Amino acid sequence: MKKYVIGIVAVSLLFLTTGCDTESLDSLNETLDDASYVYPDSKDVTVTLAEFNQLSSGMTEQEVWNIIGGQCTNTGTTDLGIGEEYKTVSYGCNGEGSIGANVILMFQGGKLTTMNQTGLK
Repeated sequence: MKKYVIGIVAVSLLFLTTGCDTESLDSLNETLDDASYVYPDSKDVTVTLAEFNQLSSGMTEQEVWNIIGGQCTNTGTTDLGIGEEYKTVSYGCNGEGSIGANVILMFQGGKLTTMNQTGLK
C-alpha cells in the first residue's frame, strides 16, 4: 500500500512539474484542423451544393474557380504531349455538408468534362 501511494505521488509530481508547450499545442490543433479536410492544402476553398449546381460541362477552369471562390487541389495531370486539347487535369475540392464532403473536377483541354460530388448539402 505504501508503494502504491508513493507511486501516485511521484506520478502526480511529474504531471505538475511538466509544462505544456503552447507551440506544440498550436501545432497539434493545426494538424487536427487539417484532418477535418479531405484536401487540407486548399482548405480555404469549399464548395457548396448551390455552387456545384452552377457548374456545367464546357466551362473553363477560370469560370469554375470564379464560381467556387478559388482553386482546388490538383490531384493529377495527364499530358500525352500531343497537344493541350488532350491534357487532362483533375482537382479535388473540399465540400460543405457532411463529414468528408468533397468534389472532384476533371478538365480536358482546359474545359470541364467531369464533375462529381459526395456529401454536399
